Amino acid sequence: MREELNNEELIQLYEVVTGSVNTQFELWLTITFAVIIASYLAGHRLAKSLQYLIATLYSAVSVLLFLMLVGAIQFSEQFNQPLGVASESNLVLAIVVLRVAVWILGTIATIVFIFKGHKDD
Repeated sequence: MREELNNEELIQLYEVVTGSVNTQFELWLTITFAVIIASYLAGHRLAKSLQYLIATLYSAVSVLLFLMLVGAIQFSEQFNQPLGVASESNLVLAIVVLRVAVWILGTIATIVFIFKGHKDD
């Protein structure tokens, strides 16, 4: 494999990786809001076993999507072209840190909401 990528290849690699990362995050965000709305509207009618099942499935999907995001970043690193945390840009570092924080805190908050955030009749 070649050591260096030309500028056009580097731009394409950056677009593929950032597109993949953004897609994973958008999918996670969509699933999170769907779980929150479903828990709010129907949570009080669900047996505890179903709430645990939903929380387990949601957690598994969140972890899977996060690992796919990490995989996309690791993909770029195999070309000796770091496009994530190793970048010199403080802005890129801030985006990565904030995205991970939102992902982790959002997942925890959603799991809590599954059990506590339902609409009372």
